[in-house]
Amino acid sequence: MTSHSLPSDSVHPADDPDRPDSVRPAVPDGPSLAEGGWFPFRAFRRWARTRRTDSRPAAQRGSTAPDSPRPRSERFNARGLFRPGEIEYARLRSLPPFDTDLLILTNVRIMRVRTDAQGSIAQLSEATPRQAADVRAEESRGRATVTVELHVGSSMRLEETTPAEAQRFVDTFTEVVSRSRT
Repeated sequence: MTSHSLPSDSVHPADDPDRPDSVRPAVPDGPSLAEGGWFPFRAFRRWARTRRTDSRPAAQRGSTAPDSPRPRSERFNARGLFRPGEIEYARLRSLPPFDTDLLILTNVRIMRVRTDAQGSIAQLSEATPRQAADVRAEESRGRATVTVELHVGSSMRLEETTPAEAQRFVDTFTEVVSRSRT
């Protein structure tokens, strides 16, 4: 018969001498708990090792002109951000020093998104085009600010973008809203 231990002294079923045919399961990818840490942390480390990062410091990004094509590695990667069947109509990006902020307009929603240097995406807010009460672009000193005011009283705002891009976004947004209301 097995002597009972304290609850804090756990014994794995494979270590039970009364069960000779029990086998300790193998940990397929990593050391034991004492050597490598808790399994979810090992899984996270494994994910981080295999994840491809395309990030570069802002000083190395090159031109911020809205019409200049960016190399593929510098484009915003929104994998996992869009829902199945969602179509992107317009994307507005801030200029430095806010070059990681975006307003994205799709057929079902508008999103305020921020990325960091590692390429992680944080969705700050979202709304459907039907929730928009007003959208406008305000120009000041060669830069523009786009504000989308919602019926509930809140708003989404993207600062420091070019006036031409801002007006193009406002025009596209107005067209999408008018189509969704008919």
